[in-house]
Amino acid sequence: MLKNVAYQLKCPTSEFNVLDDVIDTLRFRGSIFFHSCLAAPWGMSLASIAMPRFHIAMAGGFTIGAGGRNIDVEPMDIVMVPDGGMHWIADQVGRELVPSEQAGDACALGSPLFQQGKITNKVMCGLVEYDEAIKHPILSALPSIIQLSNIKSNDNIWMTVKLIDAEINRTKSKKNSIIDRLTEVLFIQLLNNYIDKNEHLTGFLSALKEPRLNKILQLIHQHPERQWTLDIISDAAGMSRATLQRKFTTGIGVSPMAYISRWRMAKAYQLLKYSNLSLEDIAEVIGFSDARTLRHAFKEQYGETPSQFRNKLRVQI
Repeated sequence: MLKNVAYQLKCPTSEFNVLDDVIDTLRFRGSIFFHSCLAAPWGMSLASIAMPRFHIAMAGGFTIGAGGRNIDVEPMDIVMVPDGGMHWIADQVGRELVPSEQAGDACALGSPLFQQGKITNKVMCGLVEYDEAIKHPILSALPSIIQLSNIKSNDNIWMTVKLIDAEINRTKSKKNSIIDRLTEVLFIQLLNNYIDKNEHLTGFLSALKEPRLNKILQLIHQHPERQWTLDIISDAAGMSRATLQRKFTTGIGVSPMAYISRWRMAKAYQLLKYSNLSLEDIAEVIGFSDARTLRHAFKEQYGETPSQFRNKLRVQI
């Protein structure tokens, strides 16, 4: 019986992208919080938040300071701070820094800062929110700073940047559904570019490029409802249980069964928040034996029952 199950798993009927599934489940939501032409001297400080942020040199270069080092940013570079850590950006080191919120509010009120003298820069800054309650190792696998340089004007990434810029100029606003969706697209493009262009990935991202680990992740993500065991997974991946445990834990940071459990809870959170499925149906979809078992696991993970969670969402709406 075990070999029959493994054989079926070795012969998937369709392609499945693990990264897309993670992105869909975390529900990344983009927005632009700063967009302005600037005259030197200028500088902004950004407090630490639990969200990825990025800065785009639309015209002119600047410097970013983060994690105790300064990085020069050339025109048409994009710099991302995936962990949302405290940092600053300025036309050069040593400038007086204004909180980014203050600079953004000034733009929104029609009185942008840093306008005295010759315009030297045009900068656009965005952030990406996500459901923080859903824990996943994808963001911890990213470095503290990602810099994308030498972008061509006809590159898909820069074309997305230009679309965002054009929409902001057209509407005289940084906030609408088109801008937000395009910002999400830009973040996903940056993420994919980093994965494609870097050989020395770590954690979850490195596992995506290791054929056997990627296959295991595909199986788990495509079929969370299956009653997974180490024997089934190891046989499907062509590894011994010991090798599976070692490779998976070393590569991703948790054991295969712990990853499955956490991913099921992430899917439960998403389905409770964004679908009308009953608790019984959700339990079936993600591999719990019944609603009672899911209810207990959800409360243990998130500190409230599924019904309390949904009731709180209704009140917020």
